Amino acid sequence: MANQRFAVIVGVNDAYTRLRFAERDAEAVHELLELEGFDARLFTGPRVTASDVKAALRQFATRADKTDLLVVYFAGQAITPMWSRGSETYLVTPDLDESALSEKPDSGLRMAFLERDVLEFFAGAAVLVVDAAGPSGFLGPRSHRYGALVSCAEDAAERETPVIGHGVLTAHVLATLRRQQRVTFGGLAAAVREQGLSPLVTGPSWTEDVVLVGSAGDPAPAVLPLANPLDAATGEIGQLIRRLSQHARMPRHAAPRSTGTRADAGLAAPSRVEYVRAATKAHSTALLEYTAGGFQPIDSSKRFDLDAIRPMLRFPPGADWFGHTVHDDHRTVLCVPLRHAEGRSLLLALVDPAPELLGLGQPVAKILETVWRTDFAAAPDEAEIEVLTALREAFGRLPRALFEHCFELYRRVLESYSVVFQPVVTLGKTARRIEVHSYEALARRSAADSRAPVAMLRLAEVWGDRFVVERDKVILRMALHTYARAHAEGPWASPKPLSINVAVRSLLSDAYVEVLRTAIAELGLDPAAITLEISEQDPIEPRRGEQWAEAPHAYFHNRLAAIARDVGVAFAVDDFGEGYASLSRMAELPLTQIKVDRAILHHPLAAKELSLVMDTARHASHAPRVVIVEGVDDESPLTLREIYEQRIRHVQGWITQQPARPTLSPIEPEVCERIAALVRGDDEHRGTLMTRPRPASSPSGELPMQRGA
Repeated sequence: MANQRFAVIVGVNDAYTRLRFAERDAEAVHELLELEGFDARLFTGPRVTASDVKAALRQFATRADKTDLLVVYFAGQAITPMWSRGSETYLVTPDLDESALSEKPDSGLRMAFLERDVLEFFAGAAVLVVDAAGPSGFLGPRSHRYGALVSCAEDAAERETPVIGHGVLTAHVLATLRRQQRVTFGGLAAAVREQGLSPLVTGPSWTEDVVLVGSAGDPAPAVLPLANPLDAATGEIGQLIRRLSQHARMPRHAAPRSTGTRADAGLAAPSRVEYVRAATKAHSTALLEYTAGGFQPIDSSKRFDLDAIRPMLRFPPGADWFGHTVHDDHRTVLCVPLRHAEGRSLLLALVDPAPELLGLGQPVAKILETVWRTDFAAAPDEAEIEVLTALREAFGRLPRALFEHCFELYRRVLESYSVVFQPVVTLGKTARRIEVHSYEALARRSAADSRAPVAMLRLAEVWGDRFVVERDKVILRMALHTYARAHAEGPWASPKPLSINVAVRSLLSDAYVEVLRTAIAELGLDPAAITLEISEQDPIEPRRGEQWAEAPHAYFHNRLAAIARDVGVAFAVDDFGEGYASLSRMAELPLTQIKVDRAILHHPLAAKELSLVMDTARHASHAPRVVIVEGVDDESPLTLREIYEQRIRHVQGWITQQPARPTLSPIEPEVCERIAALVRGDDEHRGTLMTRPRPASSPSGELPMQRGA
């Protein structure tokens, strides 16, 4: 009988190693192949024996002809006994007695048996898929008679993903076989690699065309996108970054200590060289300083011997050097530059790292250089994002699998943040006129953190619109939900207005507007009390390849007007005085308020600039806009009295001397008294140097930027 399809499927859980999903993997593969018409034998559970599995394999092997196909799948534990010196590998079944293998090597499910007596013996096409946990030295099959797809993780936690309930390799194999109507062995291997995995794939070239799922007839013409040069290294890059993250997360008491020759806490944490060594599987690593006197170690791992590699070390001049490898008869040294400075430079030296890393070339140098200036232990997800961002900036773009991985990481980081609220204060000359006008929602790593995660928030702009829109959607949802809870517990009967930052590109996104509309409706908020602040640092212009039907400001004006009609929210210009600040933007867009950046307060003509902003805000062709000056504190060169004299009635900043927080409360009475006194100028003995007439002795007209005594 021709064109038969056979499958032997084995899944063995292991309580000792916490291997939980191997049997589930096997059952899912069995169900799928049975639906595809395979004569499939399933072996799972504690009663599975090696002899039963071998009997089924031999039965299929002896009855096949050249038109048949055999698929052998194994999920579970793989071992390499000490006595075999790495030459023998066994796929573990419940009846395996490892202590007896040295005397009876054929008593288990031995890779040598699979190769010699089944896969090579099979008359037709044979494919082996192994998703195992075991020693990293297991390299799988060595034959060129059949195709093999092998993943062997170091432990159960790395092999399996509890979120999906499958082995990592198996999850992608199943997804590919279910998603596509026709899958070849080569197509399956490529699809798995596209997901960031790097399994061992072996076999003669003809096995790539072996059809596993679907008709074996002539395939339809395929349209293939041009490959990214980094595609071939996607799996290795992903694995290296994951290993760096895993080793950096080790508890301090468990992390091996380095044997640095000189303390330099600003450059390296005590275990930094050790976790880089462990993640790269290097013999040893060191942070070296290069000066005119040569190389000296700053920090080093155990077993590092500078004298042994000193003749191999070079430090070529120039900041464009990515690094290099040096070989001799005994060792290989990977040299990565970390920092260049006149008379002193830093270099990371890895002695005998994993061979696959050397094949990565420049990307591995960029990864290690970025790792050295990040803190994987403190914030592993953020550090991993920084590494992927550095790769993208250095090499133009990343393979899709790495792009998607970074996107999911970025979303996870954003969702871990907290939202706090900073009040906008209404000014007056008496304490009873000082009150909270509105609030601005601010993202923080935690509610107790006073610093904004500026670098992480701006990182979205490096990756493009998808990241920018996702960032703004996540923060919008958090801000509105947190504000609704805070108001419910707060002192006011009706909510104070709320401002939330947003990018130009997000306001051009229908997905963002839909999140805005849905959240406002779900929470029962008044949309008129929500103001979206558009930063002056954000350009209003089409992306390359986009065509806008109108001039940029007119196009964007119409977009904002449509959102205002549809949803009912208001808009503001934020950071006026920075970036793309212009009176035309302020005058032409449908705004309800203007936020002046604190940088204007430090300009020599600050008072005149604020007066011009006020005139523009009150222009007759528009409804009057509220003007808010940001960053006002006791160190501002322009006093509150001078700001008030420019007809400005609202400020925001440390003037309340209270940090932004996730709760809402009125301003304390003593704070109101202090602010009113500042507005009246009670503490001023004379005007500030900025606003007093320039002394005749002042040579160039430049005025000092400090306040008078």
